[in-house]
This record gives sequence, C-alpha cells and structure tokens, in this order.
Amino acid sequence: MPDYHFVITVQKPDPRGGYAVADWSGFLTPEPDWSRHETYKAIRREFEQRHPDLVGGNVMFFSLEPNTL
Repeated sequence: MPDYHFVITVQKPDPRGGYAVADWSGFLTPEPDWSRHETYKAIRREFEQRHPDLVGGNVMFFSLEPNTL
C-alpha cells in the first residue's frame, strides 16, 4: 500500500479566552484493511496524544492524499 500525506488542523475554545489551534502534517502507510475513516481515526488519535489540550476539539481541516507527485 502506498504512503499517504496528511494534514490535520484542530481548534478548541481556550478556557482563558480565545481559541487553541494546532496542526500536524506527516505521512503514513495505512494497514491494508483500513478504510479512509479508520485512517482518519488513527491520525486523530495520534494528534490528540500529541496535543492533549485539544482532545474533543473541532477538526477545521483534514487532507489525506497519496504521497506522490
């Protein structure tokens, strides 16, 4: 299965005021039986481990494309 490039941006209200926003990009090779949704969920889980303050935030942008030109 080919590598895929992804970008995810998440936003959540900050209790101190305003919003907390973070993005993450990278690439991965999904498991052969994964659907696009399962791949999204895996990326989202990893994102939330990297940014625990944004758990439950709104995904403002998500892109998943083959990592080829």
